[in-house]
Amino acid sequence: MSFVKFSSDFLMETFTLVDNLFINEYLPECDEKQIKVYLYGLYLCSNPPKDNTIDTLCSALNMSEKEIHSAYKAFEDMGLVQVVSQEPFEVKYLSLKRANQPPKKYKSEKWNDFNAHLQQLFPERMLTPNEYNEYYSFIDSTKFDAEAMLMVVQYCINLKGNNVRYPYILTVARNWAQEGVKTVNDVEERLEEYDRQHDDMTQVLSALGRKGAAELEEKQMLLKWMRSWGYSLDAIITAAKTLKGSKTFSKLDSKLDEFYRLSIFSSEEMADYNKHIEELRDLAIAINKNLGVFYESFEHEIEVYISPWVAKGFDEDALKKIAHHCFLSNVRTLDGMNNVVNKFYAQGLLTSNSIDDYIDAQIRQDEKIKKIIEATGRTRSVTNQDREYYQTWSAVWLFDDSVILYAAEQASSRTYPLPYINQILSAFKAEGVKTVEDAKKVALPQSNAQKVSRDYDERTYSKEELRSVITSIDGLSLDDM
Repeated sequence: MSFVKFSSDFLMETFTLVDNLFINEYLPECDEKQIKVYLYGLYLCSNPPKDNTIDTLCSALNMSEKEIHSAYKAFEDMGLVQVVSQEPFEVKYLSLKRANQPPKKYKSEKWNDFNAHLQQLFPERMLTPNEYNEYYSFIDSTKFDAEAMLMVVQYCINLKGNNVRYPYILTVARNWAQEGVKTVNDVEERLEEYDRQHDDMTQVLSALGRKGAAELEEKQMLLKWMRSWGYSLDAIITAAKTLKGSKTFSKLDSKLDEFYRLSIFSSEEMADYNKHIEELRDLAIAINKNLGVFYESFEHEIEVYISPWVAKGFDEDALKKIAHHCFLSNVRTLDGMNNVVNKFYAQGLLTSNSIDDYIDAQIRQDEKIKKIIEATGRTRSVTNQDREYYQTWSAVWLFDDSVILYAAEQASSRTYPLPYINQILSAFKAEGVKTVEDAKKVALPQSNAQKVSRDYDERTYSKEELRSVITSIDGLSLDDM
């Protein structure tokens, strides 16, 4: 949320500035929809974040997201904007200040041949001094060969026609320059690469359900996938066939980028990964159904919950069963289920059968504890504290249930029977009691209120003595003694 912001009235009364360079150089080449997108997007840059969305743009201009994406793709080719992200769609308007700066002076005789050849490539219109200057500036700053630049211009004309504008041409040249393509030989090799990949590109386009020729950006993507990332044509086609919905080069690039980050390169690895993702998706649907929740998208759930659970070793039936038990226990969120899953993991219970055995054992134990509670004259539900006490009495102190029941009967007259049961069983443990008969021979301890004197010699211990003896009792700290 913004700390300070303009009122809607204030925003309506202010102005959106449009650079004259856009009006002079770009607007004549734009269609009506492109002009609307550029100007309204420029206006949205000054609006609050909640209003600055592609949905707002679509609604205001009565255009589809696909049309908006297409317009901004054209502007990116012209060098007017930068598409920062495809999902979510985010665009950055670029500064055109260079148009307001005085152009650098170049000696005309140095560029005579270049100017003549460049103008011959555009027989239907006269190039402006500003266009020439942009080419000079680029060649001078990047050390790009002038003859190589003319080859790039010709290639762009072949792709886009004679109406192609210089920002697009310079964008292509700039991208190639960044890859080290600057000389005539470099450009020839790049164009030969494009020619050699014609058959490969045809197969990729077919896998995407596309007809017609590929765009320059798509040719560059294919080169990147095969030359820089090391993907085979079969792997690229496999990835293309796995795309859902509209199949585009941008989506294929995102999918291959995902595979590249996961070090997945072969068709077989892709097939296994996609099968695994589908299995996780089916598991997420089943868990959500048992848990009583619904989500339209599963990507976040799979990444945050399902994948980590499976990585811990839980089988699918176990996770479905845990989700069902969570629902019955009124735990109906993925976070809540995650806590339960972690508890089962701590106990080493990763399969459906082991969880069933554990739950059955807990139920049988609760039935025993309930009899102990009833022996004290009480009727109530079993609590976690009851379970902890019983675990200590039976598993640690090793008392038989019959001895525990006898102690419970002796505590029936007490207001707080469980603490007294602890005292009784502690006394039995000290006397080595194993059976009820043994227990009946031991005098029951008095409560704290009944004791008026100590029947033992009190001793004091040093911190070191206590530390050496009491080392296995969790939670006891002697540092503050």
